[in-house]
Amino acid sequence: MNLVPTPSLTPSAPLVVQHNALINARFQFGPLETRLFLHLLASIGRNDTTFGLCRVEVTELLGEMNSQNTYKLVREAVEEFATRTITIEQLSAVGRRSRQPDFVVLPLLSIAQYKGGEGAVEARFNDAVVPYLLELRDNFTKAQLTELLKLKNPYSHRIYWLLREYSAFGQRVIGLVDLKAMLKLGPGYDRWDNFKTRILDRAQQELKETDLPFTYELIRHGKAVSEIRFLFAPAPEQLSTPQPPTSGWEAALLAVGVAGKSLAAIKTQLEAGYYDEGYIHYVLSRVSDQVRQGKVKKQAGAVYKALADGYFLTDYNKSQTAPVNKPKVTTQPAVIARQREKLKSELEDLHNSLKFVRQASEEIYTGTKRQEVAAEIEAKIAALQQQLLSLK
Repeated sequence: MNLVPTPSLTPSAPLVVQHNALINARFQFGPLETRLFLHLLASIGRNDTTFGLCRVEVTELLGEMNSQNTYKLVREAVEEFATRTITIEQLSAVGRRSRQPDFVVLPLLSIAQYKGGEGAVEARFNDAVVPYLLELRDNFTKAQLTELLKLKNPYSHRIYWLLREYSAFGQRVIGLVDLKAMLKLGPGYDRWDNFKTRILDRAQQELKETDLPFTYELIRHGKAVSEIRFLFAPAPEQLSTPQPPTSGWEAALLAVGVAGKSLAAIKTQLEAGYYDEGYIHYVLSRVSDQVRQGKVKKQAGAVYKALADGYFLTDYNKSQTAPVNKPKVTTQPAVIARQREKLKSELEDLHNSLKFVRQASEEIYTGTKRQEVAAEIEAKIAALQQQLLSLK
């Protein structure tokens, strides 16, 4: 069995990557388990096709922790970590998510061993989680290891990842019941005050020191809190000025607000034969109908998710086997006509984002950072205005 030494967790440490299904899975780790999980993630190479046995020095695992019982704590954490399972949505044979997924309980590790005489821990991921960590082509999220190392509380780690997945959008709404289920919280957190103080406010305090500080708003049904709207700065790389499109489908996606950097992932799927260009226009038409019916509020996000996860592929394939005299997917001119109207809506959203950046507290933006993000949003507004003119 190959032994993979974990990379040194220094400021030059690499990105860590997870499938979004793993980010939203249901599991719970303790503080040392969370740090060991981070080491395991860091040991994975982007071209790896199998998991190696990861070795972590106990001194590196403990970090700044200082206690006479630290080695006892490590032994207990390893024994607990070895038994951990995750409840996660099942992916298709090609690693795709489903709109109505089935869930499966998977053991996270195939082995975990504390080697006291060597002052090290060795562990290896279970092959059952290969689709969620290896050879990820799309539907994944990256994070800087150095930012994650700033977080001490396991629940803060989870919330960081949940927000990082939506970093391009500047906000994420999560149902309170769903969030508690993902964190596997016990009855002790049924009281709102306990949850707010020990989970939500603590995560806000810890993430303030990272690249993902946030504020939040409570959404209530009656007097009870039902959802939490997390607000944060959109990732700067998502706000760069879109490059000139090289094909019709790229222009169509940019016109509804799909981020320019997402086009590469979609192009990869096209080239791999997951779907053809007609499916892109089919998705644009379906999502546009949902927006008009009030079923979808964020058109760009819904379009990208439908492409990345293949939500409408079954319906699209059926439409392609219909008799020749049946109407086909909406024609390009009609799509562009709808894009023109939706582009105005996307511009309005950008102006609201710009207003948020300018008015946000210093906890979210420093003076220099505020100017940089505002300038990037203004550049995107100018680019979309130019696209609006080109559609006339």
